[in-house]
Amino acid sequence: MILTNEDFEGLRQAQMIISKIIAHAVASEIEEEHEREFDKITKGLKNDRAFEIILSARRKQMPRKYRPLLTEQWFKEHTRLKPNGVYEIRCSINKVPISGSSKDLDTAVKRFLENLVEEDRGVKNKKPALQRVLFNDFAEKWFELVKKPTVKANTYRSYLEVYRTHINPFMQGKEIKQLTAMGIQPIFSNLYKKGQTKTAEIIKLILNPVFKAAIAERIITLNPMDGVQLLKHHSKGSTALTYAEEFAFLLKLKTSEYELTFVLLLYCGMRRSELASARIKGNYVIVKNSKKRLSEIETERKIPITPMLARYLQNVSPEEFKKAIGYRGDTLSRNFKQLCPSHHLHELRHTYITRCQECGVAREVVSVWAGHAADHTMTTNVYTHFSEEFMLSEAKKVNYYSRLKG
Repeated sequence: MILTNEDFEGLRQAQMIISKIIAHAVASEIEEEHEREFDKITKGLKNDRAFEIILSARRKQMPRKYRPLLTEQWFKEHTRLKPNGVYEIRCSINKVPISGSSKDLDTAVKRFLENLVEEDRGVKNKKPALQRVLFNDFAEKWFELVKKPTVKANTYRSYLEVYRTHINPFMQGKEIKQLTAMGIQPIFSNLYKKGQTKTAEIIKLILNPVFKAAIAERIITLNPMDGVQLLKHHSKGSTALTYAEEFAFLLKLKTSEYELTFVLLLYCGMRRSELASARIKGNYVIVKNSKKRLSEIETERKIPITPMLARYLQNVSPEEFKKAIGYRGDTLSRNFKQLCPSHHLHELRHTYITRCQECGVAREVVSVWAGHAADHTMTTNVYTHFSEEFMLSEAKKVNYYSRLKG
């Protein structure tokens, strides 16, 4: 047979194909041999070289900060071979579970590192959580830690009552950071419409220091109260009872269980909060001064028994006196209003001070009896040391019963 050029070209191409097939077969056999060797090395966890070989190839895949941690030994301790032949690598990093699993150990390591990289990327991009502080939570903490230790118990209760009645419901669910002057204004505007300017004044005295405390704690940077429009509270001036009103008041007391109580307030000029501390010693009624700061030393003052009071203290037993000073302040205020509708209880104190001065008692002496704060002048400092003889002689001047009858 004579072969043509085309036949030679066909044979040459066939030889090339056969050569490629043989080469590929040889390469495949070598590759399979390598895989068998690798499987032999990485089979099971007892072989010390398994992770050494895997990690030498995958070290660069690890986040740099974890490389000192993720050693061959670490992987041995955190990898388990499950009964179904699956390798599982798992741990918790920064309280986040990370895992990777496969029947092939190298693939398990690869998946574990991929999940670790993903979590690390998420942590870097994660924004810090914003501090969410509700106004009421912060205000109640302020009341307990700041207000309560620095004021008297009755003052604390009064402020807390205003807070719980007016502020707490208005601020329900509101974050302190979100509060603005215009957002707070309605709480005051509503009170002004009702004519409750005194309550609005107390609310201002609560909100201002609460917001200032929030600034100090770096929760907010500005005090929203600075932009709130406030109306000034004009308190009704206290007035003394007229002689006719005092006489009518005393007549009503004859049938009242509070007679001795109101007489003590009228003829001693003590504050309502001082009544419970009152006691009789000789020619004096002694009370604890309530008009002082919590940090100041507790003091007492001696109020001489005037002729106006003496007539009511005759034949009063210790039990009767104890009962008279034991009534709650709010109870007394309500009952006084029923007996004397055009006045409030504190005006009995104004009546006492007015009557003493009308009877000729020196102003400085009346100030000592009433427990007014010293003004630190020479006159005040001198007259706070009157002799008992002088005090009692001044007290005898307070005898105006005949004016009441007239």
